[in-house]
Amino acid sequence: MTDPRRLLARLNPTAVRYDVGRGGMPDLTAQDIAAALAFVPAGLGREVFCALWWPDGARLSRRDLLGKVTSIVGEEWRRQAQALAEARIDLGIAHAIAGWGHHTSPEQRRNIDAAARALEARKRRCWPSTLPDRLPALVTAALEEIAMPNLCAQCGGRAQAIVGALLVKCSMCDGRGTLPVSDRKRARAIGVDESTYRETWRDCYGWIYRTVADAEQEAAQGMVSALRG
Repeated sequence: MTDPRRLLARLNPTAVRYDVGRGGMPDLTAQDIAAALAFVPAGLGREVFCALWWPDGARLSRRDLLGKVTSIVGEEWRRQAQALAEARIDLGIAHAIAGWGHHTSPEQRRNIDAAARALEARKRRCWPSTLPDRLPALVTAALEEIAMPNLCAQCGGRAQAIVGALLVKCSMCDGRGTLPVSDRKRARAIGVDESTYRETWRDCYGWIYRTVADAEQEAAQGMVSALRG
């Protein structure tokens, strides 16, 4: 089946007719595609799917889409804050237990050290406090990366290559069709230098990108199921 993203793009204004297939046989019409889209569950995935591939028909504006992503990001940010607070409490309890006696036992010292390491690890995993200011750039960069993936130069995104008389998995991209986007490119996309991206924004951007990309992929699969339905 044709990529559902290409099918959805048929709903955009065009002078080309898509309702006539090969040999004059009917193909999917705009009504068929729109009907299938209606069966894709509402949510982030469908909104991203429409915003990327059918912008004229996207129900939400980019600002509203950002609000939807912000809500999901906020849930994860609150989870991180809660985990950090719990790690601080665990360290405080470890110190309190050790302070009950006149001597800190080796086991108590190990508990304190373990709790301190856990707290530092939590701090490193927490997103920066300046996230709200940078969030629009992060989301925009993620959407653009999904819309324009870094296709493998060797196979052109097909994930396969011809070696002799055989069609085999592309060795350069390991059959994925795309190559990882560099930290430098992602840093430039969100408006920071590469070192700042690596130290501060890499984990945050990666989480946002995966969340949005997974949602879009789920919507695409839902579109395929609806068309086959």
